[in-house]
Amino acid sequence: MRKFGLGLATGLVISSFLRNIKTQKYNQDRIALYYERRASSYQATDSVVALGGIAPRVQMRLQLLDQMQLRPGDHVLDVACGTGSNFEYIMERIGPTGRLVATDYSQPMLDEAQLLVERHGWQNVKLIQSDAATLTLDEMFDAVMCTLGLVVIPNHEEAMERMWEHLKPGGIYGISDLCESQRWYMQPLNFLMNFTDATLITDTTRRPWEWLEERADNYERKELILGYMYTAVGYKPA
Repeated sequence: MRKFGLGLATGLVISSFLRNIKTQKYNQDRIALYYERRASSYQATDSVVALGGIAPRVQMRLQLLDQMQLRPGDHVLDVACGTGSNFEYIMERIGPTGRLVATDYSQPMLDEAQLLVERHGWQNVKLIQSDAATLTLDEMFDAVMCTLGLVVIPNHEEAMERMWEHLKPGGIYGISDLCESQRWYMQPLNFLMNFTDATLITDTTRRPWEWLEERADNYERKELILGYMYTAVGYKPA
């Protein structure tokens, strides 16, 4: 018991240290620099990060899109799209009659996404460089989504508001991301997420799904990887 207490105390000290590192480095310029460096290799991350042959990031994206139930012809907004990791899954569902608008703060990431669009010959995809927290577009969408972005975007609640404003009444809102586990038996290990936060410049203590739950109809949240990933969807009241 004494060793357990010492180990727990040590973990908390390390956790506090890592959170201080994260706070010091967490700003838009450093985030932009991180993704500029990662742009050329980011597309492969989904398949590289695998557990026992299962790629959790791919499973997360597919689970979210299954919950969103996109249909042929839907107009979709993908915020913080990165290099376009969602694009193939979205296009399979909305088809050539649909429309995809994807935004990201990092131009190097969008440049990689453009290469993906060109390889597939998609004519109904538009890429826009924009800060998600100040996003202003002259159109409304049947579905809006953000994957692995809300733990990174500095003003993430403002970004969620902009997404909500661009969603048609009755439309579907979907988010998925990393998080601290909400399962009681994983609570002692949540401090380990600070290693992720310090390394990737993320904030996994955020709970964006609570913002969505307060506003949406037919809200639904699901977990993956012992609760360290989640997907959440809800409909904008008509």
